[in-house]
Amino acid sequence: MRSTPGKRWRHVIVNTHNTWLHGDLRGFRNREHRIHSSGDYRNPPPADEHAGLRAYHEQRSGEAVRLPYAVLQAVGEAVVENLGHREHDLAAIAIATNHLHMLVELPDHVQEIRTIIGWCKYFGTRAARNTDPSLKNVTLWAEGETYKPVDSADHWRAALRYIAEDQGSDAWVWIAPFTPTPAGSDPTPQESA
Repeated sequence: MRSTPGKRWRHVIVNTHNTWLHGDLRGFRNREHRIHSSGDYRNPPPADEHAGLRAYHEQRSGEAVRLPYAVLQAVGEAVVENLGHREHDLAAIAIATNHLHMLVELPDHVQEIRTIIGWCKYFGTRAARNTDPSLKNVTLWAEGETYKPVDSADHWRAALRYIAEDQGSDAWVWIAPFTPTPAGSDPTPQESA
């Protein structure tokens, strides 16, 4: 699969603040995988694995941030607009109360990706606070996003389906009206309709 020169499709995942701590029962790994659990959210590790680490972080962390339903669309539209202004193709985005997923073509350089996603978080936060002033002093987003490379047409279509269909009935979902297709792949259903 080809991408725009210097760019790569990514499945980006951003959690809200304090919703997935080290030691989480759903599994976890820290940066550079120095500590990680034996499972993941699909196959969780044993409940007693890293129980001390989980207790430590739960005692020291604040409440988990859940975005109010009333702000999801505003946050999503702000991210869509920001990426469009920066000329990054966005195929889909889904925002739930505790995380967002997007399929976006970004520069193939992690520091640039961090900067771009930082701007998305900034504009999403601003939109959320304009919609719900009670969020004024709340840290909305966690650090340490995930930027999974999407290097095949099958993976791209699977990521698009996952984002569009599997984020829960309460998630706000946006799919590009003319969904960009990774070069060299078959058209997506939106293109052939």
